[in-house]
Amino acid sequence: MKQSAVVVAAVLVVALLAVAVVAAPQPPAGYTTQEDASSYFIQQVGKFAVNVYKIAYMIPMSYVSTSQCWSAPAGGGANYYWMVLTATNGTGAAGQYVSTVWGIPGSESKTWKLLSFNSTTN
Repeated sequence: MKQSAVVVAAVLVVALLAVAVVAAPQPPAGYTTQEDASSYFIQQVGKFAVNVYKIAYMIPMSYVSTSQCWSAPAGGGANYYWMVLTATNGTGAAGQYVSTVWGIPGSESKTWKLLSFNSTTN
């Protein structure tokens, strides 16, 4: 009986590890450059995404961090930034989100745009 409990526990551990590996969001095809998620610039892009979503949907949220960021070239030297970020809601509970932002780094003549912002726990 003890051996069967050990086998069941081992199977559960393997299953949980497999879910954890699969659960990590991956960038869509075409996002070829991995950005430094801890850089000041990428943090600002993440804050932009959270703030635009917060204002558009009147949801109390605060940016916490960015764990992944990939970019893809787009017309006119612009980039699409796909990122996995963490934000807290009005109660302080943290959630993970996937966001896509369009913008031209350093441009003052083009407006940045939030293209998508979705929870990873749908």
